[in-house]
Amino acid sequence: MGWMAMRVIDVLDLPTFQEAKVVAGENGVSNTIQSVNLMDAPDIVHFLTTDQLLLTTAYSLKNNPNALIELVRHMAEQGCAGLGLKTKRFIDTIPDDVLAEANRLGFPIIELPLRYSLGAMLNESLGFILKERTNELNYALTLHREFTNMILSGKGFSQIIEKLAAILEAPVILLNERLDIMAATHKMDKDGFFEVYWFIHEINHAEDTQTYQQCTLPQTNTTNPYRTFFLYPIHSANQQKGFLVVLGNLSPDAKGLQILALEQAANVISFELMKMLAIEQHARQLKNDFFCELVESLITREEEILNRGKAYQLDKSLQYVCLASKFDEMSSFQTEVQPLYMEKELRQQREQMFELLDSYLKKHFDHSILFTKGDLFVILIGFSYYNDAVEKTFIDAIRDIQQELNQMLDFSFSFGVSNYTERVTDIATAFQEAVDALRSGYRENKKRFIKTYRIKEMTELFKSIPQQKLKEFYQSSLKDLAFPETKEKQDLLETLDSFLNHHCQISETAKSMFIHRNTVIYRIKKCEEILGIDLKGGHETLQLRMALFMKPLLVKT
Repeated sequence: MGWMAMRVIDVLDLPTFQEAKVVAGENGVSNTIQSVNLMDAPDIVHFLTTDQLLLTTAYSLKNNPNALIELVRHMAEQGCAGLGLKTKRFIDTIPDDVLAEANRLGFPIIELPLRYSLGAMLNESLGFILKERTNELNYALTLHREFTNMILSGKGFSQIIEKLAAILEAPVILLNERLDIMAATHKMDKDGFFEVYWFIHEINHAEDTQTYQQCTLPQTNTTNPYRTFFLYPIHSANQQKGFLVVLGNLSPDAKGLQILALEQAANVISFELMKMLAIEQHARQLKNDFFCELVESLITREEEILNRGKAYQLDKSLQYVCLASKFDEMSSFQTEVQPLYMEKELRQQREQMFELLDSYLKKHFDHSILFTKGDLFVILIGFSYYNDAVEKTFIDAIRDIQQELNQMLDFSFSFGVSNYTERVTDIATAFQEAVDALRSGYRENKKRFIKTYRIKEMTELFKSIPQQKLKEFYQSSLKDLAFPETKEKQDLLETLDSFLNHHCQISETAKSMFIHRNTVIYRIKKCEEILGIDLKGGHETLQLRMALFMKPLLVKT
């Protein structure tokens, strides 16, 4: 690991360059050289590339004093490595203003000796670069083979991470796309990594990390041993599937090789993740097929349901509640043909949603099953027993999940919730109840809601009441808020609805509407003034809840 990319200063150690000397721009002698060029064309600047060392006799510049200083400026601007000038042939000395400009720009100028031809110097420097590239390639192939053998022998990601940490001489952690820790080196400061971990959470949410980057914790974390760390994204089939995190600085003397080691580890891990994903998707498809057959009543015998459902922990002794959920932005239940680029984006969003939702469900519930049917995410939550207290805790947990999803993905989601089932053969009915509840919420033009099916029983009851009577009750209950004609009154009505749905809790209302609690307090006071009632009264709030429930049932005239 002693070798690395060639630098300007390394060129001077080659036999044909030993009599050469840097006459200006010494601050740039550590510039990396990726290629060497030999040229005397007048328009030479158009053929130069980044990290290139140019060797020239300056023949085309001999009658143009300003051309040399312009060449230096252009090369520095273009990110060239340096300029090798052979003097005593077409120019006797390098002008002082050119040397001064090179010093100002930190751009190296090397005065080349007459003893060797430019061709010989070019061949030797290119040969050195080729040798380094060959060494790098052999190193990469050896590492790739070693990492691949670890996977094939069943040693897994942990062995790769330990090997990589030994090469980099720094702790290494492998995170998946949800930032769960998949593997980590044993020797690390856990408190120091904890700060790094949450900082990664923040930057990953704020930006899309496509290439490796060196990160620095905010100034407040000056005592953290990992204040500087490297974040290397792992990509799989054009999707980001995780990160390699290297805690601490990489060695300046071998940084290029360490990045090479990171690349090989990331490549092997990426292929393994793709294989795991393919297996996972196949298993998920089998799961979806079974549960879709179940909710479509294509499987009706309890014995068959339990036998096939055993693989997914479907339990006869549990009472299940079904939830149907989807993106609010795509609340239409009709399938629309999307352009290909949108299809791909939607697929990625749904994949991300599925994985996040699955992890949140496992965190909140002991028994949960997630599958998809069309554009619906369908969830079965199992309970040992079900009553009002359990339901309240369950709905609160779903509300927390809803909020977490919104914060992570910047999308809003709604849920339709069924009644609980007594037997697994009732799951198909529960699914229909959940979908009906979801449809009902969207018919009321709501977003980010959790709607329970029991409400539908009230709907049927209210539908039996004449429209005129419903309208009179609605109008008399809500007064000037009944049919708001201004944005202010519309906001008041929406806030009132949310306030009542959240049991008159200011903080919960503010949280669900993404507004400040003082805004909620102000709006509720305005509502009380308009309605002439105290919203703390049980009878008054019941009447308002009934009136608001009737609103979508009123026929527009």
